[in-house]
Amino acid sequence: MSTEGESSSDTVACATYLKALAEPVRLQIVRALQAGPMSVSDLVMLLELEMVNVSHHLRVLFHANIVTTERDGKFIY
Repeated sequence: MSTEGESSSDTVACATYLKALAEPVRLQIVRALQAGPMSVSDLVMLLELEMVNVSHHLRVLFHANIVTTERDGKFIY
């Protein structure tokens, strides 16, 4: 059931965003990134999580087009 004027691709995009944000840790990451760019290491320290877990959550957010990356030398923000 789609509403009038709503395309199938809009519905899929919305579902993708909501699925990515359904995890509380990902919401914490998005809130932290609202203050500005942060590295994975910064997020690990802030959230007190393992790097592999933060990287996984960032990858999900990236593939949902919620976060982007920016390279500065050997660091990615």
